Amino acid sequence: MERYDAIVVGGGTMGSAAAWALATRGARTLVLEQFRHVHGRGSHGGQTRIIRHAYAESPEYVPLVLRADELWRELEDTVGTQVLHRTGGLEMSGPGGDHARSVRRSATEHGLPHEWLTPDEVRRRWPVWDIGDDWEACYTPGAGFLTTEPSLRSLRRAAERLGAVFREEEPVRAWEATLDAIDVRTDQGVYGAERLIVTAGAWAGSMLAELGLPLTVLRKTLWWLAVADPAPFVPERFPVFIAESAEGDVYGFPLHDEPGLKVARHSGGEPFDPDATDRIARDEEKQEVVPFVRRRLRGVSDRVTSSAVCLYTVTPDHDFVVDRHPERLNVVIGAGFSGHGFKFTPAIGEELAALAFDPAHRPYPRLAIGRFAVAAPVG
Repeated sequence: MERYDAIVVGGGTMGSAAAWALATRGARTLVLEQFRHVHGRGSHGGQTRIIRHAYAESPEYVPLVLRADELWRELEDTVGTQVLHRTGGLEMSGPGGDHARSVRRSATEHGLPHEWLTPDEVRRRWPVWDIGDDWEACYTPGAGFLTTEPSLRSLRRAAERLGAVFREEEPVRAWEATLDAIDVRTDQGVYGAERLIVTAGAWAGSMLAELGLPLTVLRKTLWWLAVADPAPFVPERFPVFIAESAEGDVYGFPLHDEPGLKVARHSGGEPFDPDATDRIARDEEKQEVVPFVRRRLRGVSDRVTSSAVCLYTVTPDHDFVVDRHPERLNVVIGAGFSGHGFKFTPAIGEELAALAFDPAHRPYPRLAIGRFAVAAPVG
């Protein structure tokens, strides 16, 4: 039996980050991934993810995302690959919405740079926007986007330089934990370790079935729409955006490595079996974003240049699960990132490693597994 200090089950986004954090600590680490390291069947597809610091979901997330920002920059320096692109972020609310005000509250509480803009100021600075006079807007200069595949490859490269081992296309069939040892079985053999970290993404619910975690997998579509003139939509002139309105909760990016403008809807989504094969976005599904684009963005058409499907693994409160297993304290769980976890990736990896190897380390209360009715702790 090959033995390691830690085994990571699931080598996608969070698993790659956990491997880097574990290897940085000097832990001999094995990562087991059921697919190729970078693939289109999970949650990291679609090329880009927003990073923002003035967090509308809760000010409690701000220290975690600020730490993640530091670690993304450290990763870039370590590997020599750019993954973080600063564009600024424009977050807006139509009548009755409070997203923009929640952004401002987080920014104010943590002293983050931001501007509270009138609709006139938004239209003047970014003439492609056609928002109403009853909208609210908050601009944060530190926001931007991360490129997903370069991020994952960089995390793996940094971890492997420190000795971590990645095994691709080797799904875990079973695992067993005692107080001081872990056994993990695949079709290739059995591996042993002192600690186990489960970052199985959309498969976390089945991998941790005994806990009955309230995780729902949603199928989400991403769209790249043709623009009449690329110039107003380049990263130097067009910030990432999130807009809450009657047309839905829509987010988007400047042009990057594609001829179209990437837009998607954060809300909604169909419950989905992650082992199903429905990975093609249907043309009629673009209606999730087209009404918003037609009404609010000048120079963007409904002609699709590209599309993709990704998965959200959602908790009931849309907060993450980052904690120790309630019965097996040498097992740590990272799950339920609910469609807004990517920006936090290296900080989550650091947190998972700390939970695995620092007995005194406590989970973020907001992310603790105890908020759900799951298996009771031993003793």
